Amino acid sequence: MESTLGKEFINECKIRIESSLQRLYHCLDQLDEEKIWWRPNDKMNSIGVLITHISGSFRQWTITNINNEEDVRDRPKEFLNESTITKEELIQLTAKLKSDFVTAIQNPDISRLTEQRRIQGFDVTLMGAIFRALTHLEGHIGQIIILTRIQLGDNYQIFWTPQTDEQRAERKSKL
Repeated sequence: MESTLGKEFINECKIRIESSLQRLYHCLDQLDEEKIWWRPNDKMNSIGVLITHISGSFRQWTITNINNEEDVRDRPKEFLNESTITKEELIQLTAKLKSDFVTAIQNPDISRLTEQRRIQGFDVTLMGAIFRALTHLEGHIGQIIILTRIQLGDNYQIFWTPQTDEQRAERKSKL
């Protein structure tokens, strides 16, 4: 049972990061460099800042802890509006993040998922850290989608639309 449950947990983690990054790349495909670094106002983050932030945070909460590595994250630096980072570099940053995460969780000792960690002052299990990181990632992907839609207006290309009768019926029932 533990082996099956562990494998399913790992598989779902891979699905979640892939799904999140697909939506991120869908937005980036529609944006030029200027729009990636645009901020609605001085108190809000640009898409570029959000990407550097989620990359640092996700790495800290997951990869660093799974691999028992030293935490070298520089959180304040993530929030600098460094528009010198190119769109391609942001894509490479997130691709490496995904690759490193998938490699880290590929063959873990499932019993390690209940190991305690202290991350940013929070006491969590390794599994809890992974859940938090995936949830945090999803939240910021939602912000990136909104920032993309605000900038593109009617030119925004929807990521997914219902394709089957079942999907269309499910969508109607939720409206």
